[in-house]
Amino acid sequence: MASKPSILLFSEDFPPNYGGIGQWAIGVAQSIHRMGYPLHLLTRYMNPEAEMLQNREPYPVIQVHGKRWSQFRSFYTYSAIKNIYKKGIKPDIVIATTWNIARGITRILKKNKTKLVIVVHGLEVTRTMPWLKTRWLQQTLNAADAVIAVSNFTRDRVIERCNINPSKVHFLPNGVDPQRFFPRSNTTHLQEKYNLHNKKVILTLARLQERKGHDKVIEALPTVLKEIPNAHYLISGALKGTYYKTLQQQVSNLRLNEHVTFTGFVDSADLNAFYNVCDVYIMPSRELEKKGDTEGFGITFLEANACEKAVIGGRSGGVADAIDDGKTGYLVNPLDSNEIAEKLIYLLSNPELATQFGKQGRQRILTSYTWDAVTKKLLATIA
Repeated sequence: MASKPSILLFSEDFPPNYGGIGQWAIGVAQSIHRMGYPLHLLTRYMNPEAEMLQNREPYPVIQVHGKRWSQFRSFYTYSAIKNIYKKGIKPDIVIATTWNIARGITRILKKNKTKLVIVVHGLEVTRTMPWLKTRWLQQTLNAADAVIAVSNFTRDRVIERCNINPSKVHFLPNGVDPQRFFPRSNTTHLQEKYNLHNKKVILTLARLQERKGHDKVIEALPTVLKEIPNAHYLISGALKGTYYKTLQQQVSNLRLNEHVTFTGFVDSADLNAFYNVCDVYIMPSRELEKKGDTEGFGITFLEANACEKAVIGGRSGGVADAIDDGKTGYLVNPLDSNEIAEKLIYLLSNPELATQFGKQGRQRILTSYTWDAVTKKLLATIA
């Protein structure tokens, strides 16, 4: 019986950085380890506390140090792989969680006959870039043995933008940990903190960025309140940037201060409780074409579904792969506040349907979207 190939996963982001790429990295790494594949993980050094936490993982985690990281990333990543080889570690496959990580290591991997797999998530390949950076993107992805795209939308954009052989680009959705995100009834502390008792709670948990569509939910809220007067909109995400001030002003102009709460940043330990306190999760993401700013997938839809919550998302980018329209939630025109209001009113007025969507969403995750399920498909593709 042939031995399992050894794998090195290289990710700039890794918990305690719990962004989408960090979640992808730890979810896949833990599944690879559980499946018995030899694994090493490389990640950017953050601080001593993060290093201590990362070193508790049941596989070797190696921190890559470097100042002015963005400027000298390719040098640091090349040096890190060179040191790996010097230590006698000879991976059969390197998985880079972004093309930026992969750019500096394509030649040394080819020289050592190591297969390179690059994961593309969305924005990092769709955003508007200078000509030179676009050229780097094309060269890097074409140098890979396989490219993993987290949505069909991202896959199509990569093929179109990089003139890459379509057979090398594989769609593989994001996953979610159903033991971390699950239905729970005790959310009293959040109800008391934000005065949510007897309220119908609408939640968006995401960075405060224009493409996420908070403004369209706020625009829809007066219509929602006419039918659901106890509706309350929780906006959860770090309170910084000009867009936050724009949203604050919009809430004030529409006299919605008593119906909208900005909670600020939510710690990873509290995420499950926030999803569970809501009745409907919404993020009507839209594409900002001039910036190339899009939603590559929308992992928060899976997280909310895992908590048995119905979801509403914008019909744009890769969101269609995250939501099973009419079964786990609804897709809406992200620019149409009337349609957004209509779907919110319908779900908030029909809690049995919202519950059904939520249960179907969790079952879909347990069947196809756990990290083990995603990783099995990944390894079947690349190993």
